[in-house]
Amino acid sequence: MKKIFIDYGQRINTAILGVIQDILRDLSESKVSSNHCFYITFKTQDSGVKISKNLQKDYPKDMTIVLQNQYWDLNVRKNHFTVTLTFNKKKEILQIPFKSIIKFYDPFVKFSIQLELKDNKIKSQKSLIKKKTKSSEKSRKIITLDDFRKKNK
Repeated sequence: MKKIFIDYGQRINTAILGVIQDILRDLSESKVSSNHCFYITFKTQDSGVKISKNLQKDYPKDMTIVLQNQYWDLNVRKNHFTVTLTFNKKKEILQIPFKSIIKFYDPFVKFSIQLELKDNKIKSQKSLIKKKTKSSEKSRKIITLDDFRKKNK
């Protein structure tokens, strides 16, 4: 049986995204007090994100939306949610995968969370592996003088 390395960060992120999904589902079913206000920041270039070209141009890296009073058609699915919001007096439909969310904030209860994106984690792990590989290559190039000394018997 293959043994795995426990990735606590990934498991915590998955659990938190599940909480966010549940909160948005409750919001879509009008189960949440009107005092709550949700700020959701997501990566606009992630796969599965669907926003208009104008919004992509205005928000090339990430975007924060606010779900409080002026939103329509909030629909929560297994891996993403869709919502209609107004930008410059024009309604826009956004599709946001949960995996693209990087921040979630509810000022009513002072709850804020910043999520670690798996892609960033993979990039940092790859860079660490490259550093280790380079250091091990350097250690292979070290030659000791003992290799050239005559051995006395």
